[in-house]
Amino acid sequence: MRVGRPRDEKVRRAILTAAQELVLEKGYAAVTTADVAKRAGAGKQTLYRWWPGKGALVLDAFSEWVQQAPRLSRRKPSLSSTLVEFCRGASEAAPVLRALMAEAQFDEDLHRRLVAQLVRPRGDELRACLEDRRPSDRELVVNVLSGLVWQRLMLNEPLDAQFVRFALRVVERI
Repeated sequence: MRVGRPRDEKVRRAILTAAQELVLEKGYAAVTTADVAKRAGAGKQTLYRWWPGKGALVLDAFSEWVQQAPRLSRRKPSLSSTLVEFCRGASEAAPVLRALMAEAQFDEDLHRRLVAQLVRPRGDELRACLEDRRPSDRELVVNVLSGLVWQRLMLNEPLDAQFVRFALRVVERI
């Protein structure tokens, strides 16, 4: 149960928007919580009352961005279309994702949040396309695709149509 004043949704949105904009403009490493607070018109103490640090704040900003991204409106999207969307979103946020992944190696709380807010939901989206496979094969495909995407992200290699075709050929053999 939260103690103290409830979050003001307008302030929260302003902070998340400021964090996203600044990180895209300046890069993760160059942005401080003071920069975010100033752009959002909020006090730095407000940020620290709601988020334990910059990593958690930026992760929340980009998690919301991912959740608000347009999705294909099909009952059961294909693996191909889901992977294309996954790669498009990851490409747009690649520098931020790389920075969050790097920081999560040294911050257990950020690591847990990254898995819960970005990694697991993307895996769930892939799993939903694989209901016709045995559960063990489904997990293998999700892990292979996730691994391929994260490897490309970390190496700053394109997540383009050629990559999607390659990844789909790989999982056809599973």
